[in-house]
Amino acid sequence: MTRFRSVFSLILPILTILFQISLSCADNAVPVVMWGDQLKLDSETKSVNPFLKTTRKEFESFLRKKLESLPPVLVCVKDNLCIEDLVKHKQHLHSITTDDSMYYFPAVETAVNVIEDLPSYNTTYADYTDSLSEGQLSIMAISNLDIIPESYKTIKESSPNAIVILTGRSCNYRHSERMKRNAPEDNNSTFTVQTDRVMLYSSQRLALKIPEETDVILLPLRSTPTEEEHAKELILNLQFNEKDSPIFKHKLSFKFENKSTGYYTLKTVNYEYFIEKTTNNQNLTTNTDIVFPNKFSYHCSKNITFQMNGTYVLSIADLQVQVFSNKDPKRKPVFSYAYDCVGFTTIPIWTGIFVTAILASILMWGLAMIIDIRTMDRFDDPKGKTITVSALE
Repeated sequence: MTRFRSVFSLILPILTILFQISLSCADNAVPVVMWGDQLKLDSETKSVNPFLKTTRKEFESFLRKKLESLPPVLVCVKDNLCIEDLVKHKQHLHSITTDDSMYYFPAVETAVNVIEDLPSYNTTYADYTDSLSEGQLSIMAISNLDIIPESYKTIKESSPNAIVILTGRSCNYRHSERMKRNAPEDNNSTFTVQTDRVMLYSSQRLALKIPEETDVILLPLRSTPTEEEHAKELILNLQFNEKDSPIFKHKLSFKFENKSTGYYTLKTVNYEYFIEKTTNNQNLTTNTDIVFPNKFSYHCSKNITFQMNGTYVLSIADLQVQVFSNKDPKRKPVFSYAYDCVGFTTIPIWTGIFVTAILASILMWGLAMIIDIRTMDRFDDPKGKTITVSALE
């Protein structure tokens, strides 16, 4: 493999990444690869700047200079061709670029139109070309880049001086798809809180339903957490600030009670919100038994709801929470083994036990029937007296 083939193999992925962030890319700009024995590399085109787009006029001037002697030209045109396609099939392209005479342009304006408008060539269109003559330019439509090595081999045998150009009519990738941008805040983004003593996680944003609002309120992903520690109670306070809303502040207080030694219970969440100069305070409770031992976390895939008479409702999806026994600023944000809200005897387990019991009953009944089968214990003797079986037997 020659030196330029190796360079092309190394720089093509880099050019792809750089070209994806180029601000000058356009829908009518397509890559162009050109190779052949008659081509000679020069200092002007040996290096490629992926941030610049080759204009129609520049590409036309380049072709006129390189095709001045009118060598036979085979143009392979793909309807949709982007740099990603060249990277994907680079092994096939490397197998046929066996010399140092190869040019690569990452973005050329209307490349096919420039080639079709070359005045000195006799342009033809064909689905398959096996030979070319001097001054002939054949445009062959292709659907797959894998056929290029075989087509080039056929042309090379009949026309050793042939030049091959690979390009496309358009590139369907949009500029917005190539640019990396900050994603907007997603309503389904995960909500996490970590303090010195408490870790809390929800797979979605916390949802609130209150009488003052007709729609469900999705609390922001960012909150200001604080802790209050009492004798047998640890309170996690989460404050959410709203913008452009009548309710400019929400405050949730999760009360973790240590009623029995080594176990924490979460039963009540105090909800406080502020409307202008008015403050409202409600105690929300849950019917789910959120109980977990020390050094363990609690997890529940179901929606956990804290409510007060159905008017104030706090919904937490896929809740996982853990209370640590001591403060450790260097603690890794990882939950310990979880106590799950689903008990051991779940519906699938009961279903399996029920089906197994039915099958075991059928099997035992079948075995009992087989064991109860009686076989003959006496047989006729042809030389003796005939066996007589009475009704009692």
